[in-house]
Amino acid sequence: MYTQFPLASPIVQKYGGTSVGNVERIKSVAARIARQARAGHTQLAIVVSAQSGETNRLVDLMYQVNPQASGPAYDMAVAAGEQVSVALMAAAIEAEGLKAAPFLAYKLGIFTDQFHAKARIQSINTDGIKEAWRVGAVAVIAGFQGVTADMELTTLGRGGSDTSAVALAVALNAAFCEINTDVDGVFTADPRVVPKARLIERMDYETAHEMASLGSKVLHPRCVELGAKWKMPIVVRNTFTADEHQRTIIMPTTEITAIEALLVSGVTLDRHIARITIEGLRKDSSVISEVFAKLGALGVNVDIIVHDRPDSTLSEMRLGFTVARADLETARKAINSLVTENGYKGVRAEAEAGISKVSVVGVGMHSNSGVAGRTFAALTKQGIDIHMISTSEIKISCVVNEKDADRAMRALHDEFVK
Repeated sequence: MYTQFPLASPIVQKYGGTSVGNVERIKSVAARIARQARAGHTQLAIVVSAQSGETNRLVDLMYQVNPQASGPAYDMAVAAGEQVSVALMAAAIEAEGLKAAPFLAYKLGIFTDQFHAKARIQSINTDGIKEAWRVGAVAVIAGFQGVTADMELTTLGRGGSDTSAVALAVALNAAFCEINTDVDGVFTADPRVVPKARLIERMDYETAHEMASLGSKVLHPRCVELGAKWKMPIVVRNTFTADEHQRTIIMPTTEITAIEALLVSGVTLDRHIARITIEGLRKDSSVISEVFAKLGALGVNVDIIVHDRPDSTLSEMRLGFTVARADLETARKAINSLVTENGYKGVRAEAEAGISKVSVVGVGMHSNSGVAGRTFAALTKQGIDIHMISTSEIKISCVVNEKDADRAMRALHDEFVK
């Protein structure tokens, strides 16, 4: 279970958009940081997100100006929110009587690849942070953003401040990374949809990653990937409660915890998906590879894939797959372009946005059968149609109509989480 930070250990804390959502909250966080510094913690690295709603505002502005704006322009606009948060937090810490050293990505040296809006961190220069510590300052770092080798601004994708924090914790050899948010930790389901959902106090990386990837909005999937790769424990806690309050800790699975793992740890819901169905494709596996190569080159992640032949006597096939709703227009244009370039005749592509994905997740599925049957039965009992299905060793996902999403989540939580 979580204990206080060792005095000699670097402390990396991330504060999300709600934690810095207004002046009072920024001052409250600064006061907490000051208490830690006065208690003898001299190596503080604070990662901040844009204020709640600010990134959405900037994205909307960009779309109003040009929905197809170039990657560099888009990233320059949406990264501005973190710049404001860094400045405000540094000023609030100084008001507490401490020194503060504010860092944007270019100043610190958070280097990424060149994929705009979905960049991945490749290296971090920690010299600036260590120099700040040497002169007794708290390092305040902009999350979500990085720079290419050519010093072009990039962003890490929505929720990327979590990734920034875990990457910094690894680079600084911290004991763990603390993610401060507006909930007590990771729950068995979204409490706003399932009032009976309860806090999960300890999770393994595998379950945490699946839940983050499948719609749980507490953590960004990439941050859990980094935590797992480098064995960096991640502590998720509520900014607005006492330090001793319950929280979720994500850490490596031990043999004992694997044996004791629940059949289903949680139920997730992703409302932000869309489906593309292509009919009339030539029955040839090379065509499938062309489709997904085209999407991959544009940075579109494909999730559930279904392909079949409506009639085994025909030389045509049908291909269906899901993408993030934000990528729907890019994916649709890519498919239409592929059809035109290759001169495919009679190929039809349809896009559908009114769907959601509900999933059950748990390491306990490794060694227990019957989960699929119970999942489908629970949804069928509620009269919920299942459009697509995807499974792995620790999860079962079902695509349902958006109007049925909340009922589906509650039905599966009632079935598996007691």
